Amino acid sequence: MNIIVKTSSGHITVRPDTTWEKDNEDFYPPEFVDELTYSPVLFARILKPGRSVGRKFASRYYDSIGFGVLLYPENMLDGTPEGYAQAISLDHTSFLPSPMFPPKRLEKNGHFRLLRNEHDLFVFDQPSLNMIEDAIVEATKLLYIRTGDLIAVELSARTPLTTRNNAITNITGTFGQDKVLDFQIIF
Repeated sequence: MNIIVKTSSGHITVRPDTTWEKDNEDFYPPEFVDELTYSPVLFARILKPGRSVGRKFASRYYDSIGFGVLLYPENMLDGTPEGYAQAISLDHTSFLPSPMFPPKRLEKNGHFRLLRNEHDLFVFDQPSLNMIEDAIVEATKLLYIRTGDLIAVELSARTPLTTRNNAITNITGTFGQDKVLDFQIIF
């Protein structure tokens, strides 16, 4: 299982499944991590395998959606391709909670709100299933998607989240009336 990411700049990257945190467990950054940035995401679970999926058929390739957040250890991002590859491979940095929701739920109430220490961090109320379907089309030009993969679309560029100076940072997120994220980053 892979986590396929369409970055805010439009590139396709892949995070390993070891980065997936689906149960909102607290995150304890390794000692070499001094700063974390984040990018909120809309994501979907892939329903069936495929390659070179046409836009007309993209809606057939996923069965559920959700909102989450990707964490990036900023001091690993040294500007090299290797540094980026290491940063997106750090364990437990893809907070994509389960259970997910039926795709139709996005059309009814797609409001996503992310909070840090009970203060608004990010609000998104313009989601569309087209975002997921476009990402599936673009990703499958490059790679073969498999049943159970997750595909995530970054909703904004990486933004500072917390540093080692902040001992504990509480992250919560809601999708409509449902709480989907609730974890702490403990340095």
